[in-house]
Amino acid sequence: MVNDLLIKNGTLIDGSGSEPIRADIIVNDGRITRIGNCGSVEAAQVIDATDRIVTPGFIDAHTHLDAQVGWDPALTPSSYHGITTVLVGNCGVTFAPVSPGNEPKLAEIM
Repeated sequence: MVNDLLIKNGTLIDGSGSEPIRADIIVNDGRITRIGNCGSVEAAQVIDATDRIVTPGFIDAHTHLDAQVGWDPALTPSSYHGITTVLVGNCGVTFAPVSPGNEPKLAEIM
């Protein structure tokens, strides 16, 4: 089987508090399917992460992205910094969910 993606030789920090480990990561259909010493497996894309740190996506539990999600669903630049999950409305106000077409007006209010 040819895997979609192999990230090899990375230093994995998994966020659990465990010590970093050298590991390979296999991804298929957008999901991690194996972590460890994967040996010589085939993959359509291979990333050599030697001397690099590999982490899961980060959760930002305190954001002010309530309006931004209406005009920028990718929440750029948060996604550029490894943020994959955010919480909104935790400051007492939120505009999500927003009825389609009301995003500009609500963004102006912000």
